[in-house]
Amino acid sequence: MIIRKSSKGYNIVLYRNSTPGVTRIKTYHDGNEIELTYPTSYKYFITIDDSIVKRTNSWETAEVFYTEECEKKGYTSHGRAIVGEHVMLGQIITIESEFPDSINTKSEIKDFMDLRNIKYKSNDTKSTLLANIDVVNPWKAT
Repeated sequence: MIIRKSSKGYNIVLYRNSTPGVTRIKTYHDGNEIELTYPTSYKYFITIDDSIVKRTNSWETAEVFYTEECEKKGYTSHGRAIVGEHVMLGQIITIESEFPDSINTKSEIKDFMDLRNIKYKSNDTKSTLLANIDVVNPWKAT
């Protein structure tokens, strides 16, 4: 089960080993398929570019390793997840300042939504896109 993935689109993923020893096939949008075999033990594992690079039973060790790998790519992953400061959207930790608003372009708004698996129609207006985002934004006044 995916717990966290890169908010910048890098192929760095933190998994909870919910099905030890199982092999899963991941199909990408371009049709390429990658086979991933979950470890037979360990509670958590991290993949980079579809290869398992870390296995551990410690949540803290897994999350620290994940954040360090994200930082090696040159961006901040927001560190360890903190309830109240972060919200999880499509397995991506998101902070209040990352939510788009009317200043952002329609393309930037769609990029935000695509990474976080927020559905929209291709012909949605900018205001409709922002309204859809407001629904999942816990900091937005309702």
